Amino acid sequence: MTNIICKKYFILVILLLSLINLQSNELKKVSLQLMWLDQFEFAGFYIAKEKGYYKNAGLNVELKKFTSSTNVLDTVLRGDADFGTSSTSLLIASSEDKDILLLGSVFQSSPLILLTLKDSKINDLQDFKDKKIMITREQISFATLQTMLASKNMNIDDLKVLEHTYNVDDLINGNTDLMLAYMTNEPYILKEKGYESKIFNPKDYGFDFYEELIFTTNKFKNKNPQLVNEFYEASMKGWKYAFENIEETATLIFNKYNSQNKSLNSLIYEGEQMKKLSLVDGIELGSIQKEKLKEIETSYKIMGLLKNNLNFDKLIYKKKSDLTLNFTLKQRKYLTHKKEIKMCIDPDWMPYEKILNGKHVGMTSDYISFLENKIGIPIKLVPTTTWNESIVYAQTRKCDIYSLAMATPKRLKYMNFTKPYLDFPIVIATKIDKLFISDIKNVITSKKIGIVEGYAMGEILKKRYPTHKIVDVATVEIGLDLVAQGKIFGFVGALPTVGYELQHKYIGELKIAGKFDDKLALSIGVRNDEPMLLEVFEKAIDTIDLSKKQEILNKYISIKFERGFDYDLFGKIVFFLFIIILLVIYRHVKLLKRNEELKNQRKNLNKINAELLLTKNQVKESLQSFEVLLNSVMEAIFVFEKNICIDVNDVAVEMFGYNSKEEMIGLKIDDFAYKNNLSIVKEKFKDDVSPYEIKAVKKNGDVFDILAKGKNTKLNDKFVRISTIVDTTTIKNQEKLLLQQSKMAAMGEMIDNIAHQWRQPLSLISTISTGIELKLEYNTFKLDEDLESLKKLNHTAQHLSQTINDFRNFFSSNKEKTEFSIKTLIEKNLSLFEGMFKNNWIDVVFVEADDVSIFNYENELTQAFLNIFYNAKDAMLEKKEKKYIFIDLQKEGESVIIKIKDNGGGIKEDILDKIFDPYFTTKHKSQGTGIGLYMTHQIIENNMKGSLQAVNRTYDYENQKFKGAEFIIKLPLI
Repeated sequence: MTNIICKKYFILVILLLSLINLQSNELKKVSLQLMWLDQFEFAGFYIAKEKGYYKNAGLNVELKKFTSSTNVLDTVLRGDADFGTSSTSLLIASSEDKDILLLGSVFQSSPLILLTLKDSKINDLQDFKDKKIMITREQISFATLQTMLASKNMNIDDLKVLEHTYNVDDLINGNTDLMLAYMTNEPYILKEKGYESKIFNPKDYGFDFYEELIFTTNKFKNKNPQLVNEFYEASMKGWKYAFENIEETATLIFNKYNSQNKSLNSLIYEGEQMKKLSLVDGIELGSIQKEKLKEIETSYKIMGLLKNNLNFDKLIYKKKSDLTLNFTLKQRKYLTHKKEIKMCIDPDWMPYEKILNGKHVGMTSDYISFLENKIGIPIKLVPTTTWNESIVYAQTRKCDIYSLAMATPKRLKYMNFTKPYLDFPIVIATKIDKLFISDIKNVITSKKIGIVEGYAMGEILKKRYPTHKIVDVATVEIGLDLVAQGKIFGFVGALPTVGYELQHKYIGELKIAGKFDDKLALSIGVRNDEPMLLEVFEKAIDTIDLSKKQEILNKYISIKFERGFDYDLFGKIVFFLFIIILLVIYRHVKLLKRNEELKNQRKNLNKINAELLLTKNQVKESLQSFEVLLNSVMEAIFVFEKNICIDVNDVAVEMFGYNSKEEMIGLKIDDFAYKNNLSIVKEKFKDDVSPYEIKAVKKNGDVFDILAKGKNTKLNDKFVRISTIVDTTTIKNQEKLLLQQSKMAAMGEMIDNIAHQWRQPLSLISTISTGIELKLEYNTFKLDEDLESLKKLNHTAQHLSQTINDFRNFFSSNKEKTEFSIKTLIEKNLSLFEGMFKNNWIDVVFVEADDVSIFNYENELTQAFLNIFYNAKDAMLEKKEKKYIFIDLQKEGESVIIKIKDNGGGIKEDILDKIFDPYFTTKHKSQGTGIGLYMTHQIIENNMKGSLQAVNRTYDYENQKFKGAEFIIKLPLI
């Protein structure tokens, strides 16, 4: 009788549990109060609703619209909304004992700004006084605004507050002077309308706060702990999708959530800017750091906005996902070196797992994603087509882990296995007309039973029943098809797998007809040659709690399996719940003790925080000073990461013709380098390089000459390329001017020289022509005798003509490379100097004179020789003894060496290293320009890719000792 009563009570309990479960399957209605009008600012919530993330979490979320009369905090505190989004002013409310629980923050860095037009006369915060500002009632209390004003001894009462119209036209029309706005939104709308904006950002005044904090109350969370967790996780999933798919999300908002009639481009821009402010320095999306809240608390206290200390344990929501793994130093080093974990799965084993369109789906995909977050490095899928192929890949170390497997003697030869994280009954499926199977052994030894080839359960059953009639099949689906066709009696598999297939394909045709005493205890298989990897996964698996397992199970499986009440299971559940209650009580006692310790430390921490805030502001000022320094240099400075520009200085913006840094950030090196030089630049990027000359391209397409230098380094944990660039266009033009100036100077001296050189030939021509004229007049002309005079007359005229040709060729503008003989070129030069050398008693001596041809600029080398000859002539003007210029011309390997020396006494040692400097001369300013030798140096080294040096030599010639300057020119043959 007692047993009957107990059974009735148990049945009643089961019915009540079933009723509760039925009700839990209904979507729970909750509401979120938005803090502003529809735009990309709330994209994550729109996506979570539209993509079904809330629905999958069992939630029906109402997104409550914002109006000018909305006070988000009051709405949530009254219970008119379950969740809300607001600013860090929530901290002030919390210090006033208002029930606030912060779940997360959409913005890690606040986009909140004060906006005015660029041509307004508002240039500083002090100019705000008596100006009109559009702001909502709730925004008046926004701490970011208050702290910025308070930093300049101002407050909101110093301005004329107008009701916010949310329309930038009021700035344009002069209805207001200032407007509280988001930098992600209104500045772009103004730009679309053709107006430039001026921004006052609290961040520039040392106040970088969170913005759009997602919050609820502790009261609501205590009543609905699971709901709060589900809402937050689904919302963050929505935000992650929104930032990964900005254009798609913007299009959704444009079509469905566009009460402000914003353009699609402005929504895309807003999304891109939000992403920069929400995903900062690798911080987890939505994360709230206690340390940053303490900084904000200290700022508020300094500004007098906060009087009471904050209770952070009560203020910050502790998410289930916040469990962290305490890896050892060796384990952390191992993971850092490992970088990624390669994973093999069963490509067709739903609902456990499957490869679908190249992606891992199913129950284990959720588990692996959870474990990946805990471990901290990527787990990468290695695609396979069958489970057997996955086994081979693991044996050959093409993959590091199995996502889900069972230990067997064969597998233990190459894999270790973690503790099981999934276990399910093994069942047999038959046609619906078969009776319940009580004797599994009899069925396996007497009837054909299918099982997937390579599965651990098959290996176990075959060993247990040597006379089995087990048939290996490729997949679960094939096995069940064979059962449906009557070709085999039944199929053995795990309850979730078989149940999943029955629900989707075989309702009313197949059923679960029995179960084994065995359970499928599934673990992660880990390669046994890396034991540290096993330790890592063991720790990660320990963080998977029962609620997480139930959440994943409910997502994929809902199987009805009729059977009697499991008293043993019920007892285990009761015992387990009792243990949990004890643990909760123990944890609560420990927390009370810990809270007491924290109160004692809080006073010291407040003092430290104040010091940290001061230090932070000092660091900020230092960084601003450093930025000013960077922008004051002559060079353009670029920072590239993987050939993508991530920062520039102001000089670069101006040099390349862009409007702002933001316009250049994100562009590739291809956008700045001239296409014909691109391969050179990319090759130079591989190493640190000395300055090199190339061409660059401005925004408008203009090509210009630059001198570039680069260094590869590590900056903020990123490997970057820092390039410095100088615009050499002006320098090039100056060089051309100097070259022309040098030529003109040479031309003057050359003309003077030719004038001297022509006196004798012209006198000869005059004498011969006059003599012939007289002979003809007095009829004394003798044909044989005077014909020789006429030949001499013609030869002299030809000599003068050749001199003119040589002179004209030297001053021609030909800049093409040609092949020419250096010996012939020198001889031409000497013919031009014939008169000058004779008048100054200078002899030219060829020491060696190989006939060497090179491929280079002939006219430019001519000018270099003339400059050296003039320099030698000038050095020897005051000498009384014999004057010499020695020329040595020799081929040496793939080069030619030309040495030109004189006996003018040499160059003073204290100026020897300066003679190639521009405008340096030892002559009187009326006699020398100081550009001859400078241009010679530029011609030889820069234009002809050779080398030039000057030394003093002491030497013997014809038993006499001489001293003079020697110029050594080395040129490539090609």
